[in-house]
This record gives sequence, structure tokens and C-alpha cells, in this order.
Amino acid sequence: DPRVEPRVMYKIDISLPLGLTLEEMDSDPSCGVVIVGISPEGNAAKSNANVFSNIKSLDNNDSTVSDKCICIRDKILSINGSPCHDQSFDNVVDLISNADTNTITLEIGRLKGSTVVTYDNGLCISAKPGENYGFLASKCNVDINYECRSGACQTCMAILEFPNKRKEKSDGGNVEDDGRGSNDIHRRTIFHCIGKVPRNYDWLHVLTGNGY
Repeated sequence: DPRVEPRVMYKIDISLPLGLTLEEMDSDPSCGVVIVGISPEGNAAKSNANVFSNIKSLDNNDSTVSDKCICIRDKILSINGSPCHDQSFDNVVDLISNADTNTITLEIGRLKGSTVVTYDNGLCISAKPGENYGFLASKCNVDINYECRSGACQTCMAILEFPNKRKEKSDGGNVEDDGRGSNDIHRRTIFHCIGKVPRNYDWLHVLTGNGY
């Protein structure tokens, strides 16, 4: 149940307009509000795109993006320091609309153990291990062409960029990022129809269309 699953908290500064589509998590407004859509024209998407552009810079030694991106499925916990984790859609929108600055500080809660899957236009979604790439693309309104749906025709093939894999501590504790301090970026092909998100990656960048 996404209403009660543990979440990791991040604070991210985004200028208006955000370009986010919000929705109450349940018919009970006290469950709070979650991000269900990101517009490519909004500043959240533009900020996300800049994050992934920067990690490919030779001058950047930090390959993590979890604490820098806004994702579909993130829960809004506070806006400019005002808690809203248990507020209705209307109250959350009011907090954004009535902000006295052009830059909004969003505190978000992301499902623990998830991976940021992103596309070239800055659309990001928080994905669980084992989720299908085609399903995630549809959630982000990214058009993928299909034919056989079995991986044989290669119509839905894309290039996947990914960092060094995260590894679990020997004591079974929190996951460490094995990519920190290294900007190594790897590539392989995936098929949206049958491909699934692997475990223990901070991010995965799907290149579609003219992206490869």
C-alpha cells in the first residue's frame, strides 16, 4: 500500500511554474498528495534534465541523483517548510499558489529502495525493482512503439544508461552507493515490452527516439 510504505525524504528547490500534476493518494484527504505527472515544459522537468546533463560532466564526481530529482510517485511532505503530508489536494495547491517567492522548496518522500528512471525530456518516475519498462513509460506519457510484445522484433528497443551498481552493507543495513566518487556511466539495450528494472541502482536513463 503506497500510503504506508516507508519513504526516504529529500528537499529540492524548484522555481515556478513547477509543471507538476498532483493527486490525493486516497479518498481520505488526510493521506496526503502524490505527484502523478510531470510536464516537459515545467521547471521540475527542466531541473531533472539538468541533473542528468551534469552527471555526465567530466568535472562531476558524484553519480547520484536521488536527492536532486522530482519523480512521479513522490509524496509531497512540506512546501517551504509548511508540513502538508496529511493535507488535501486543495490545501497543497494553496500552499504553492500563495508562496511569496518564485522558488519553492519541496520536501518529498520517495518509496524506499526505489530507482529513479528518467527520460530525455526530464520526466522521472520512482520505480520498484522488477517493474516493466513499458509500464513505466506509459506512466510518464512517453510513447513507445510495439509490434510483437515478446522482444523478438526489437521495435521497442532502447538504450539504457546506468551508473555503478549500489551494494548492500555486509551487516544487512542501508544500501551504500558504489558509484559515489566515480562518474562511470555504462550502456546496454533494453526492450520495453519485456525488460524489467534491476535492483540496487540509484538511477536508470532510458534513451528513446533520437536519444541514441
